[in-house]
Amino acid sequence: MCCGHGAGDSGAVGHGFTEAERVRALGTRIKELGGDGVVLMDQSRNWYADHGFDSVSIPEGDAVVELHMDSGAAGSHGGHVIYKAGYAPDAYDRALADAVSGIFPGRAQTLVGRTDLRNCNVCASRGINYRLVEHGFISDAGDVATFNAKIDEIARMYLTIFGVSKEDEVTDADIKRIAEAVWNFSQNGVLCRDRLQGTDEAANEARRQLTRTDDCSGRGMELNDHDHIKWMAAKQAEMDEKLDAVLAALAK
Repeated sequence: MCCGHGAGDSGAVGHGFTEAERVRALGTRIKELGGDGVVLMDQSRNWYADHGFDSVSIPEGDAVVELHMDSGAAGSHGGHVIYKAGYAPDAYDRALADAVSGIFPGRAQTLVGRTDLRNCNVCASRGINYRLVEHGFISDAGDVATFNAKIDEIARMYLTIFGVSKEDEVTDADIKRIAEAVWNFSQNGVLCRDRLQGTDEAANEARRQLTRTDDCSGRGMELNDHDHIKWMAAKQAEMDEKLDAVLAALAK
């Protein structure tokens, strides 16, 4: 992910926001949700002004998105995707155009080929899979409100389209894998392996524990199901060690 403008260039300005700041907020959120599956290019740079794409090394097969917001006359609104004219838009371009125009409707053309954008031209000449996405108009109050309210939805849109998931994302299979290690204790720390006869029952017990309203995490806060599963995964090694200690004590 490459965030447009920056390094003293605010980009477009509107409704109390700058383009450079908003797209960096989005880029940061994409990285936070995508983890190691997302490369967030140096946000302190202006990749257009310093000709960064002339020499940047992009691994073969990786795709680049440059994040922007547009500005225009009153009434202008909507998002679209820009690609290098003369090349056919690929599956990423088409999917992004459909998704971004669904969040920011209003453009007559949601996929636009251009030849006058330097980064687009340089990337095409170097064989870099690149596109520029305009996330609505910062000059339009409605688009700005949508951007701010739906920044997580927009970030997840990118992760879905590019098939990115965080390495610590927890699935049903992960619940089964960690259930026996983490939830073989009752809330009082008493070993309860005798009532967890198999993986499925262990997973059911884990899910039951996840819906508790007391604070079995010890963090001084109630956790929803997803947050609790993430906490379980992070604490797995620690809980395994505690389980081993209890089992060792019982064996004496």
